[in-house]
Amino acid sequence: MQLIGLLLQIAYFYLTIVNVCGYDAFRDGYFNDVLPGGPGDDRNTPNLPFTTDTNRLSDGVTSTAVADVTSPHFPIYNGSLSNTTERYKFYVNYQRSAAEQGIGILGVGDSVIEDAKVKITRLKNYTSLPKPSADFKVYAAIKWNPSNFALQTGEYYRVEVVGSHHGFGDQFWNDGGIRVDAEGYEAFYDAISNCYVAVGRCRPHLKKRRRFPEANWMALMCAIGDFVRPLTIVAPGFESEARYLPLDESRLQETIFHVGHEFEFRANNTGQLICFANDAHTLYWNNIGDLDVRVTRMSWPPTSETYYQALYNEACDSARAVYKHMGNWSEIDCNPDGGGSGWVMDDVLNTITRYTSGMPDDFVGDLER
Repeated sequence: MQLIGLLLQIAYFYLTIVNVCGYDAFRDGYFNDVLPGGPGDDRNTPNLPFTTDTNRLSDGVTSTAVADVTSPHFPIYNGSLSNTTERYKFYVNYQRSAAEQGIGILGVGDSVIEDAKVKITRLKNYTSLPKPSADFKVYAAIKWNPSNFALQTGEYYRVEVVGSHHGFGDQFWNDGGIRVDAEGYEAFYDAISNCYVAVGRCRPHLKKRRRFPEANWMALMCAIGDFVRPLTIVAPGFESEARYLPLDESRLQETIFHVGHEFEFRANNTGQLICFANDAHTLYWNNIGDLDVRVTRMSWPPTSETYYQALYNEACDSARAVYKHMGNWSEIDCNPDGGGSGWVMDDVLNTITRYTSGMPDDFVGDLER
């Protein structure tokens, strides 16, 4: 009897563990409906390993395994970027800026870029439109500050600190106890003091590597690329329903350039302008202040030259175009350089020629007899 009682106690203890701790472990697995991505999740996203994140808010869906977590190599994001429900707004604003300038967004082809330009050049008096421009803030404590202003490879732009001038400007931000403007401050290693010196004193934090070593500490820097990235192709009007990844720092790192008070340049990349203060990655916690920055497109208005528009029309010497009009053209709505049947335009526009099957008339007459 004692043995039976002991076995019953062990069984009861085991059932208790399974019902309490065991359920908690199971609900952290991949097959439980409670987890984000399950049938009860209104986001309708698959709950699969290595496609979701745990604590870094990468794609907006969280999942964990019993033994370990699955987390892609994304940096930790805070503030507005970590709010996954608001990411689509950055994408929409970037698209809107590109449309207003008649340029394409990152990743589209040449024909799409030309279509965007044509929408501008077909506007009445488009040459009198003001240069596209946008003002935005660059916060010293934030590692990536979006402008929501679209840039395109080959176009010219100017980035400037608003109200600033060369020399000691009238806008400042603070790196700990160092108050500087957009040009930042220099630092050097003093072998006698065995420390890095800036603004007249040793500063231990300067031994760290700043993000862009070729520029001063706390200088205004910018990059070009995606601030948020859609996981799939986004249909117009459904931007708020799509899922977005945060920016890819490895790609942006390749496009960084120094701005300081003002910089005019020809864009070598397509994307939106994203700016920051040139500090070490781990030292943004003690930065204070912000700068008002303006970006302006200088290569404006766009040219009216096109290439792909004519290709959308059929060739003027194609059989369909020739026999459709039979020389009676009210307007030329075809591509004269399309390369259809090889006819010259004089023959295409000829109203005297008899348009038959293309065979000699006497041969057709022989068939009729």
